[in-house]
Amino acid sequence: MIQYSFFPTDPRLSEYIFSYGLMELPAGATAPLISPPNGLTGFLIRVKCDKDGVVVGKDFKGNPIAHQPSYAIGQTTYPITGHAVGQLTFLVVFFQPMGMYQLFGYNTDAITNKSVDLLDFLGQKIGERLIAELVLADDREQQLEILNSFFLNRIPIEDNCGDLKKVLVLIHESQGGISIIKIADSSGINRRTLERHFHKRVGISPKVYVQIIRFKNAMNYLQANPNITWTELTYNNGFFDQAHMIRYFKEYLKVSPNNLVKIDLDFINYLLKH
Repeated sequence: MIQYSFFPTDPRLSEYIFSYGLMELPAGATAPLISPPNGLTGFLIRVKCDKDGVVVGKDFKGNPIAHQPSYAIGQTTYPITGHAVGQLTFLVVFFQPMGMYQLFGYNTDAITNKSVDLLDFLGQKIGERLIAELVLADDREQQLEILNSFFLNRIPIEDNCGDLKKVLVLIHESQGGISIIKIADSSGINRRTLERHFHKRVGISPKVYVQIIRFKNAMNYLQANPNITWTELTYNNGFFDQAHMIRYFKEYLKVSPNNLVKIDLDFINYLLKH
């Protein structure tokens, strides 16, 4: 089984990064992977690996994704499935919805449902230096200091995302129970402009992001209330009916709610906590 934990960022980075994480697979182990859409982008940086260590990830068409040694991954709109084998340790950076765009000026729509080798994303020299420093660090505390220093030096001088910050607040406060028309009306942003900015800065459309947030809230609600009925889960999380909720589960987890016991919910809840 994969072991995982969270670490806080420097408070000055909270606008850009939710948290850091650690994912570890012990030597000789094999673990299946299913990573649902979570409304975030991220870095996964491999800092330890034995000779047999490998991660194999695939998209819904069977194409490789999230398979590079260290990589940047964009928003996903379907689950990534695969497996990990051998001793592996990854440091994970969970960006805020616009964090990757704000820190790197990167058009996040370009890597939606894709992963990019971190050396290509950051540039060869910068990427090699960062990974080497993290691998050679004495302990976890020093690794976190290296990450904080790296990202603090990327904080932009000017903020051009104030409009979408308000939109994201609306979506999160509604727990995904808000229409795009209401978002446009409440924010005063033309719908076409809203769509364009969302794709560039967040990586997906506002409609898809709202759907993912509703799903995340349902999963977090289920974790906090494991004995509730599916009917209660449906109507407490903004779904029209039970069939509507089941469609989300099948789309994002490839299982119905009744079959959740068949997958690693601890790992999925780890990803959806943000």
